[in-house]
Amino acid sequence: MILIGIMSIALPLIVSAQTLGASGGCHVGAVLLKKHYGPWNETGNPEIFLPTDSWLNHPFVFQSAGIKTSLLPYFSSKTNTFDFVKFSEAIRSLPTQSVILVQSGAQNPTGCDPSPDQWRELASIFSERGHLAFFDAAYPGFASGDIDTDLAGVRLFAEQEIPFIFVSTYGKSFGLYSERVGIISVLVPSEQAGKNIETQLSLLARSESGAPPDFGSKIVETVLSDETLESQWRHEVRDMANQLKRRRVALREGLEKFETPGSWRHITEQNGMFSYVGLSVEQVTLLRDKYHVYLQDSGRISIAGLNSSNIDHTARSISAVVKATYDLSAL
Repeated sequence: MILIGIMSIALPLIVSAQTLGASGGCHVGAVLLKKHYGPWNETGNPEIFLPTDSWLNHPFVFQSAGIKTSLLPYFSSKTNTFDFVKFSEAIRSLPTQSVILVQSGAQNPTGCDPSPDQWRELASIFSERGHLAFFDAAYPGFASGDIDTDLAGVRLFAEQEIPFIFVSTYGKSFGLYSERVGIISVLVPSEQAGKNIETQLSLLARSESGAPPDFGSKIVETVLSDETLESQWRHEVRDMANQLKRRRVALREGLEKFETPGSWRHITEQNGMFSYVGLSVEQVTLLRDKYHVYLQDSGRISIAGLNSSNIDHTARSISAVVKATYDLSAL
């Protein structure tokens, strides 16, 4: 079956459809925009702007749909924090009605998210410039522990009727990785526009997968349709987020205990499953070869991969590598 429908959140209208996870949602959204987004059709130059530090698969998904990907500054390697000034200035300088991808919370790979005030300023810029936001929400609840809090930026855009496409997956928050249960939602200006988009989503669903998987969606529907089960699920998501926060604290405390050069406060200020620890490629390579601690070349570490058995070894190893390369990296 293909689950597609229109719902109202206060005044805005939302058209939603089931997808093959968030990756499938990104691809459906890309094809929908490629075919029907007015500003692109006028110029013949479909282009989406991504943060320089974003999920590795984002460029591939959009490029496979024939959409050019360009990068926006997002992360400061000097402070290991979200560079809101450069990001917001870049968005403000883009051509009007540009399409910009943003993650709603627990940003992968940096773990750095806009604050509530920054979300409000971003909404103001998007509204002023007529931009369309392409939200990717892979980890609702994994930043703050509360799903509604993590999606507050999306709700803000909806309330202000800023055009957006929203994709999300239930793979992480429901532990349904192999079931590929996702959703795409489109904010539409009118009921007729919603019906038109609903028709296009139906056609895309049929052409891309015939019909999305049924088993995983039934699990999600069962949980969210029962008040007790939903409450239990929300509690478990909150517990997962708290576990991630405790692991961040343990890693930071370990690095500080071993008197690792530099500041490590960014580890506990970032959110979610991943962190840009702030290591160079040279340091990451040494960490792998000598201590068998494995990070991506970017310095992204999986906080979810840390546990009571390996956090001390990880902190001790990172400390040794930073000390061994400290003079060279400081030049």
